[in-house]
Amino acid sequence: MRSKKKSKLKAFLHLPNRIYKVFKGKKTTSIKTPVDSSTNMEGTSRKDSPKTVEISDDDIIKLVRSECMKGNYEMTIVPIDLWDFGGQKIYHMTHQLFITSRGTFVLIFNGGQRINEEDGAYLVHWVNSVLTYCKPLKENEEFPKIVFVATHKDQVKGDIEEQRHSLENSIEKLFQNHGGKKHLKYRPLIFVDARNKDDKDIDVLKKQLVEVALDHPRCGELMPTKFVPLELQLAKKGEDKQKIVTIDELKGMNNQNEIMALDNDELKLFLKVNHALGKLIFFDEAGLRDKVIIDPVFLVDVLRSIVTEEQFWPQHLLQIFKALKESGKLLKKDLYEIWKQECFQTILKHKEYMVEMLVHLDIICRQKDDTNESDYFLIPCMISTKREDNTHMLFDRSIHLAYTFKDEVVPPAILYRFIATFITIWKLQISKDANLMLFTDSADVSIDKEHEMRFDLQRNKLIITLSHKTSHTSIVSTIASTAQECLTHAITQISNFYFSVTDDSDCTIYLPFTIQIGIVCGTDLCFFDHTVSSKGEWICPYHKRKHKTDVVSRWFSDKLPTKDDRCSENCLGLDKAWLDSLPDDKHLGRLAAELTIEETLKMYMHLKERKPSQSWKNIESYSRGDFDIKINALHDWKKSTKHATFRKLQESLKEEELNIHILCQILRDVQTDVDLPTDKLNLKPSSSDVKLLPNHIGRETFQLGIELGLSVVEMHQIQSNHVTNLRGQTEDVLNKWRKTQKAAYEVLAKTLYRLDLCSVLSYFSYDVGVKEQLEDIIRNNESRIKREIETNQILDHMMTHLVISVDERRRIEQHAGQDDRNKALLEIILERIEVTYLVFLDALQNSGYQNLADQLKCEIQDLSQIATLATTENEGISNVVVHVFVVQLQKNYSNIINNVMYETIEDHLMASDVLTIEDNQMVKSGSTQEQKNRELMDKLLRRGEKQFTEFLTALRGDNAELADQIEKTEVTSRDISTIQSCYRQSEGI
Repeated sequence: MRSKKKSKLKAFLHLPNRIYKVFKGKKTTSIKTPVDSSTNMEGTSRKDSPKTVEISDDDIIKLVRSECMKGNYEMTIVPIDLWDFGGQKIYHMTHQLFITSRGTFVLIFNGGQRINEEDGAYLVHWVNSVLTYCKPLKENEEFPKIVFVATHKDQVKGDIEEQRHSLENSIEKLFQNHGGKKHLKYRPLIFVDARNKDDKDIDVLKKQLVEVALDHPRCGELMPTKFVPLELQLAKKGEDKQKIVTIDELKGMNNQNEIMALDNDELKLFLKVNHALGKLIFFDEAGLRDKVIIDPVFLVDVLRSIVTEEQFWPQHLLQIFKALKESGKLLKKDLYEIWKQECFQTILKHKEYMVEMLVHLDIICRQKDDTNESDYFLIPCMISTKREDNTHMLFDRSIHLAYTFKDEVVPPAILYRFIATFITIWKLQISKDANLMLFTDSADVSIDKEHEMRFDLQRNKLIITLSHKTSHTSIVSTIASTAQECLTHAITQISNFYFSVTDDSDCTIYLPFTIQIGIVCGTDLCFFDHTVSSKGEWICPYHKRKHKTDVVSRWFSDKLPTKDDRCSENCLGLDKAWLDSLPDDKHLGRLAAELTIEETLKMYMHLKERKPSQSWKNIESYSRGDFDIKINALHDWKKSTKHATFRKLQESLKEEELNIHILCQILRDVQTDVDLPTDKLNLKPSSSDVKLLPNHIGRETFQLGIELGLSVVEMHQIQSNHVTNLRGQTEDVLNKWRKTQKAAYEVLAKTLYRLDLCSVLSYFSYDVGVKEQLEDIIRNNESRIKREIETNQILDHMMTHLVISVDERRRIEQHAGQDDRNKALLEIILERIEVTYLVFLDALQNSGYQNLADQLKCEIQDLSQIATLATTENEGISNVVVHVFVVQLQKNYSNIINNVMYETIEDHLMASDVLTIEDNQMVKSGSTQEQKNRELMDKLLRRGEKQFTEFLTALRGDNAELADQIEKTEVTSRDISTIQSCYRQSEGI
């Protein structure tokens, strides 16, 4: 610190915590004030001879108090501390406490050779680290400054200046597209021989550092004069080798300063400012706020007692080091053993406090559920074990999330703190060989018996994989969204933590990452911005594949409910992931339900950019109730701007002094307080139960539709279709919703709960038959089936299993377009779903549509019920005559299609009048052998037993084995009843 007014104590006040060392071990001290004949900027003559004043330590403090009270001093901040950071990765976790936006950074590298790829990565990493944790004071600010210094000039064999220019050009190329280029100072590059004290570039470096420091925007910043006495008292404590003071001690010292004593708010500011300056360490956190580290070097000693290279470990403690490197484990007794070393014994006096400090800094961490305080800690930054299956991920059972950093290198400190947070929220998994699943850049945790989660670092992405033990479609939405919220909150807090320890501002750092969703695209993961998930589908720009986002969007579904649906006291509102997201119509509906008309009007006037008053009047004129007005207003704002985010909603709530935690509430799931049959919750509501609802909904139809997931536009259309018929609107809403994939009793129950209509649930029978479930499953996947499948092979399989007749196949194939053929096939499946469903699933599998078959299977809980249903449905069907030879022929349908050469039997079939000339021409018009055989089977299945016999005779000349197989095919009563159902349905019986 320095004075702006004349004083004999000018030199002393310049650096109180450093110059005070002059007084070490002396009761009295000589302070010399230089004077000269020439006049300096403060008017002091240099010709005056130096004067010496004998004064005690206490008298110095009293004198300073006196001068300060007279207003003779204005204290200003001057950057003075020097920190030499270890370059090895192991130390990166400790650097962030001392990287400050007030600082100047000297990036030193070997300039005796060219900058190779490894050197370049090193330089980029350090620039990224500094700029990640040092927020510029204002937009386009060039501070913090990073000065590049090349060393080993003595090792250059050629021309020094040529090497200097070569290094400058290499740095220029390395950072040509880097966003932080304006912070870099490398032209002209300082190039030194550190062994030569007379090297002129060393003087240039000194001068440049002084210039940069004096140009710093915070150089000359005013400091409260009242801070001075307490600073001097702490400096004296430091000189007495005291490392830590309690808050009570600090308050006692402060009270000695009488009218210069700081009040409680000023004392908090004193701690905050000096913490930011790096002159002391103080965290206002539980377990830490009762003490202050007054010598930051002491904290460095604590850190290096654990986080250090092998060469610095004593021989008798190397086993501890090896255990740390292998598993990341550190026994509590081993930690205290480390601190018994002579150089660390001071730490033992404060061991409980220092353990809490290390936990707070995430240097060490405890596992989740460590309520019994286990005998070991985990230290992620020390572990060196790599995961062997680093690239293996369970794509079929998982959904993926990524925090993607804007720079190519993730600062290691963020990585280690993230791992530490990850394993303290959820419990680490145990491997088959009984080791914790914790690695140098990866970890596996268990969430519950069904779900597990994995973290991986891949370049600049922190990838989160959430898996279910059976299928990704079984992942519980609230678990996914709550996990996402925890992770986003954690990484946000980590970034903000570093800002808080390097600055005394209340601002929030601009977070250096984006949130993305990963989706399986081919054999790998591709990523897209999380806000796109609300659109329902995404086209990968690299592989040109279209993907549905319904499953992966579970990361941003409703979160777990809270007690009384309220936020906790420490809730700060929505995290970055949600603030950047676009609210869907359901969210707007919930918000509308929470607001009054007056509150909505205030928000609308703040949100709507163009003619809000006129628009509001229009909305009032066509809306039919309070809820309609509110939802229409919010929707009108949403469609009028490209930036309709939760952040905008939160800003408007703050502007109008409304509770921002309303947004937290509308993103939470609800917990119904009635008993529901858990085995029925995932089923689509029966049509009979749905028909009960219009009697109970009343005027809540619009809110019902929005909460069920229909859009505002769809609701407007339904209203226009039933202008005066409110019951018709409700029926239309429910029928439209019931056809969606998300229709389930659980969704309906929670919707009724939100509408305060949960009493209606008592009327439900939950009597959902298997047949009704199957019909709903087919309808849910109807568009996908129509879009994806090609019917020929599927129809072959279904013909072979007797669930489609020859007439039905002809009816399907009369359509020219594949979509229309698939639609006709689905109509037949739905007509006779009890006998066609399982066969259709097998046909999909055999035809290469495994994913689609799996999707249809996973939506029905018990496939065995379908077979029972089919048996029951087929009982009593006997009024349609089906010949045995027809069944024999059709049961061999696929074999005939794939194994008959028509040309070899053509002559016999023509000679024996099995086929006419016209029939033969139609068969031969097929472009492939399979198509010819399908046309042949269409003719044979319409002929009599004589033609069947002649076909077998013709076939024996070419494929006797197949002919015998057809003739010997067993025909059961089940076969007869199955095919009878086809003909019975076809004839409308």
